[in-house]
Amino acid sequence: MIFNKIASGTYTYNVFPTVMFKKKLHPVVSSKEALDFELVALMDEAKEWDAMQRAGKGIAKAARVDFSEISPFPEDASILALVGKGHNGGDALLAVAEIISISPRAKVVCLLTEPLEALKPLTKRALETVKDSAHVECIKDLSQKDLVSKLDSLGADYGFDICIDGILGLNFKAPLSPFLSAIIGAINNYPRIRMRIAVDIPSGLDEQSDAEFLAPDFTYATGFVKGLHFVSKMNCGRVRLVDLGFESIQSENFKNEFFLTPSELDPMRVLRPSKVSKTNFGHLFIVGGSSNMPGALLMSVQAAVRSGVGLVTAFAPQSVAASLAAQVPEAMWIPWPESTNGTLSPRALPLLFDRIKSATALLIGPGMGRDRNVESLVQEIINQVPLPIICDADALGTRVVEMTSKRRDEWGRVILTPHMGEFIRISKPKERDCDNAFLKYFCESNNVLTVLKSPQTRICDGERIFYNALGGPVLSRGGSGDMLAGILGGILARKSNFPVEAMQQAVVWHGLAAEFLARERGQVAVCTTDLLDYLSQVLRSY
Repeated sequence: MIFNKIASGTYTYNVFPTVMFKKKLHPVVSSKEALDFELVALMDEAKEWDAMQRAGKGIAKAARVDFSEISPFPEDASILALVGKGHNGGDALLAVAEIISISPRAKVVCLLTEPLEALKPLTKRALETVKDSAHVECIKDLSQKDLVSKLDSLGADYGFDICIDGILGLNFKAPLSPFLSAIIGAINNYPRIRMRIAVDIPSGLDEQSDAEFLAPDFTYATGFVKGLHFVSKMNCGRVRLVDLGFESIQSENFKNEFFLTPSELDPMRVLRPSKVSKTNFGHLFIVGGSSNMPGALLMSVQAAVRSGVGLVTAFAPQSVAASLAAQVPEAMWIPWPESTNGTLSPRALPLLFDRIKSATALLIGPGMGRDRNVESLVQEIINQVPLPIICDADALGTRVVEMTSKRRDEWGRVILTPHMGEFIRISKPKERDCDNAFLKYFCESNNVLTVLKSPQTRICDGERIFYNALGGPVLSRGGSGDMLAGILGGILARKSNFPVEAMQQAVVWHGLAAEFLARERGQVAVCTTDLLDYLSQVLRSY
């Protein structure tokens, strides 16, 4: 594979010599950087209006898709738009106009937080596009109690399917006025809103203040994703990028932080060369399981065989290896002698070392349990296996992390895949929120790559941070991490020289498959392994 950085700030790479891709980077910027860029890029009214139209259409499209995690989008949807005087209000209005154009039976209520004459010219222009199809009313003088009564009357017995927040924007500085604070409190606590979305930035959000802000289920970042979206004390819901075609900005304060999008998977959406065999697509070894927890290993292997890797060999406790092999016959299963606790015995390491030359990557940890046998086994593998290694779940230990810095560079990188609790245990940060500076320090000082799993997963290589917001609450169930580890292992085995790219593709693929599952079957009555059936749809649907 060729992978070259080019002057424009993009990367060009190819899976095979005849298939080239240009990868657009989506920087995460400060609010000031975004505002400064817009002053230059949107220097006249025509360009501003064009950007607002694209934002409105993008928000409407994304909202309709995201709503499907609740139910199919209603043809007679009830929409509530909260409109401020600025351009976020205009974006919200144009999103409403787009929804009406697709669903003419939609019932729309637009509540203005400023009198009509206070609206910016383009926001007024956006209002013209919906005023004949919506109930428009100024609520400037309403109290919180009156607003709740107003919502009850306007929402009738059903309430609202979607509430679009377009009150405030990036220029907002705390504190909120009592009037806006009352509105935000009322909307946050109003029970008959099925989905809340924010245009660009939730109204009232300011990293310098702990005041109440409108709490959305989704935030649709227009043009750029902002660093404010990922401040740990803030809750912006699930962040989506509405790409307005802006070019990457250049800044002396650029933090090397990027936002991952579905385009990360474009290299996988190609025809494979016709003259290949399974050996061309890597061989993943997976070491894991225990007699008490065979399921985690099973789910990792199931995910790995769907990842596109050529071969998977699983080393499983001998008491359960046969039953696991019957469930995933595509993998090769090696029974591993157990300790008295039912964990893998370190004395059987020759089973792995005698075969290691045929592998291109190794995953260790799912379902192994925690005892001295496991700790010893993992440490020996870190010390002796000359391959890229993924340490997941029970393989994540303080001593293991300390040993990674002593590995030879030519052996390949060690990737850690902790959730926040595991990361705090192995890194011992002074602050529990584990900011980006600490995450970079941890990776650099220990010579590791990290996938820090959370609702907004962060990938770190010691210098750069890549955010992934795909996935959602449907992943909040046991086994999700085991399947991510299997997907990552399979991709890494295919492209062992490009571990960061493998990490990016794995979290995006895993997250998108989860969203496809939720859109088709909802977030609740599903099983973790149902996600596997949507991996192929993700690759074929963009």
